[in-house]
Formats: sequence, C-alpha cells, structure tokens
Amino acid sequence: MTALYVDAGIQASKYCNAGTFAVLVFDYCITLEAESQWVWHRKWTLVRSIFTISRYLPFFGIGMTFAAALRTQYYPGESCVEYRKASNVLHILSIVAAEGLLITRIYASWNSKRLLTSLLVFSVVCVVTSYILSDTKLVPNSTNTTPIYLPNMIGVNIPDPGNCLFMSGRNNVFNYAVLSLFELVLFCLMLFIRFRRYKNTVEPLQKRFFNDTLKYMIYILVMSSFSIFLTMFPPVTWVSITDSPQTAIHSVLASRILFSLRTSESERRLEPHQASGELLSEIRFAGSQLSTLRFEALSV
Repeated sequence: MTALYVDAGIQASKYCNAGTFAVLVFDYCITLEAESQWVWHRKWTLVRSIFTISRYLPFFGIGMTFAAALRTQYYPGESCVEYRKASNVLHILSIVAAEGLLITRIYASWNSKRLLTSLLVFSVVCVVTSYILSDTKLVPNSTNTTPIYLPNMIGVNIPDPGNCLFMSGRNNVFNYAVLSLFELVLFCLMLFIRFRRYKNTVEPLQKRFFNDTLKYMIYILVMSSFSIFLTMFPPVTWVSITDSPQTAIHSVLASRILFSLRTSESERRLEPHQASGELLSEIRFAGSQLSTLRFEALSV
C-alpha cells in the first residue's frame, strides 16, 4: 500500500468536489418540500421520469467522485479505470437528463414536432462528437485512462498508479465546448420565440416560464465557460476541480425552474379573474392569443 501523490491542485480539486456534493445535498434538503408538493402526487410520465433522473442520478455520480476524492492510498494491483468510467457515465447521463427537461420547454414554446426531432438528433450528435473528441490527443495531457506523469519540484516524475490519482485529463474541454454549443443553440431558439411570437406576453406565469428558462441557459453557459478555462489553462492537477460542479448546477437549476413554474401556476389558479373552467394545460397570452404552451408537456 502506497500513498497517492497530492499537490495544491489535487487537494483543491478534492475540496471543490467534496463541497459540491455537500451543496447538492443541502439544496435537496431545502427543496424537498417543494418536490413533495409539486411532483410526488402526480402520475408517472416520460417527463417526470426524466426529472427524476436529473434530480437523483447526480447523487450517485457526484457521490462516486466524492468517494474518489477521499482516497489517499493505492493498493498494488488495483485499477480505478472502470470506476472512473462508471462515474463519468453517471455525470453525463445526469446532464443529458437535465437538458432533456430544457428541450421539453423548447418544444412547448415552439409546438413543433419537427423541431423536437431535430433537437433530439442534434443532442445525439453532440454526445457522440464529444465522446469521439474526448478520446483523441488533440490537447496535451488529453487522456485520463493512461498514466500521466507529473514533475515535482526536484524534477522526479510521479506516476499515477492504477489511474487512481484524483486527476482528469484536459480532454474534458471537448465535453464542455460541445455542451456550450448545444446550450447556445437552445438559448437562441428560446430567445427568438420569446420576442417573435410571444413579445406581448404580460401575465406573470408566462414571464416566469421564459425568464427562468433563459436564466437557466445563461448560468449553464457561464459555468461551461469557466470549466473550459479551468480545464485548459491551470496546471493539469487542477483539472478535476470541474468534475462535479457542472453536473450539480444542471440538477439544481433544472429542479428549481420546475418548482418555480409550478408555484406560479398555483398562484395563477388563485387569482380572482381566473375562469373556473379554464384549463391549466394552456396559457392565454395578451391579445386573446391562445398559446401552444402545454403544461402536460412540462408537468411531472
């Protein structure tokens, strides 16, 4: 049994990922009441299934990263490659599920099955592209499935035994870049439909729908930009600092914008001018235009 190499970058990465796991658990605790109010009593649908994945799968993915951050020893003959692959898959699936909820909002606002199909195909292309690029050596220290050697202060190379060192390669930059591109496309689609078709929207419910969705995408774009910077420019031992925050912010924001929408819908139902027979599955816009936004496509 030998001690794994640790420097300031690796230690900072461990602290950041452990802190992210704590933030995820804390956010879950303070939003559990909202989930029980707006989700648990509803019937199971495809959208609710996607929400459940985006809500709970990050606990397993980030939890595995948290466990890896606690490791300080390496046992001879041990290999962490499969463990790291499983953790990466859970992180990716968590992000994909959160983005799936965002796609339902795009579909609800556009009401276009052709656009929905195009977005789903585009999503698959993005995932496949990021996977292919991540398996190349287009950037230095681009892989995390082969030993990476780190020169210390006296010039001795420190190996990564069994791939158990808490460190990632710079290949993750491709994942963040593709995610940024995908998010930017969705942002443009939502921004276009907001000011082209629904520019006269005046009711709080519609404003909350669009504002929350646009804020969600802006936060993801900012986070992805930081992740790209932290992956490419600091020393390679700092790269793992981006492992969990991206997944956590997807899960937290996806849940919160849903709870926010359901809260607004509940408040709208209590308004005196709300017609008792009006369906909540439809939103009425200014000028008596009946929107195609359907809450059954957004509900869980």
